[in-house]
Amino acid sequence: MRLAPLALLLLLASGCDGAGVAGAGRDPDQGKIEADAYPAFISPRLSESVLPNPCNGQGFAGLSQHFDDILRAFAFHRETVGQTPVELPDHALQASFKNHEFLVKKHGEVLIREDLPSVFAAEPMLGTDVVGGVEVIVLTDRARSTTGRYFIAIYSMDGTPLYKKVLKAWQVWDIDRDAQHIDVLGCGETRRLLVNQKTMPP
Repeated sequence: MRLAPLALLLLLASGCDGAGVAGAGRDPDQGKIEADAYPAFISPRLSESVLPNPCNGQGFAGLSQHFDDILRAFAFHRETVGQTPVELPDHALQASFKNHEFLVKKHGEVLIREDLPSVFAAEPMLGTDVVGGVEVIVLTDRARSTTGRYFIAIYSMDGTPLYKKVLKAWQVWDIDRDAQHIDVLGCGETRRLLVNQKTMPP
């Protein structure tokens, strides 16, 4: 059977597995709805403020989009966390990710069990550092570019969640930190996350 030129072009563009041009792929609309409905969480131990920045779509003051090294500002960082456990130095913790589930264990005991929305299928990135005098674990994962969503989470070393949110891709170009706060740098806004040491347990 011969295909008309237009039909053949569409078949080649879509790909037999639905991956799309160059394997970019596309998540079902339901997946994006699920991600957007993910319940955000901000602990009383952390404050969030959104500050404007002068991004015009081309970056500003040296800011550019980072992907695989977005957590490079943290003392310990891994570009991928997969099924094989990653050791977190000096804490006897092991982190892993499989089937949308992020786990952190200590001596076999589960401290963190996070089920990410289905659009976050890629192996996430992980960083640890001291912020506001508190040792934290930072997790980030991104969906396909056609979906345009990021998952950001922060936990204390005992597994207590401090922050969990799904953001849009334009809100997450890079992530920076200093001694007191974490900055999620987007195009047009900086989301500043301040950990309050006074409200943390001893």
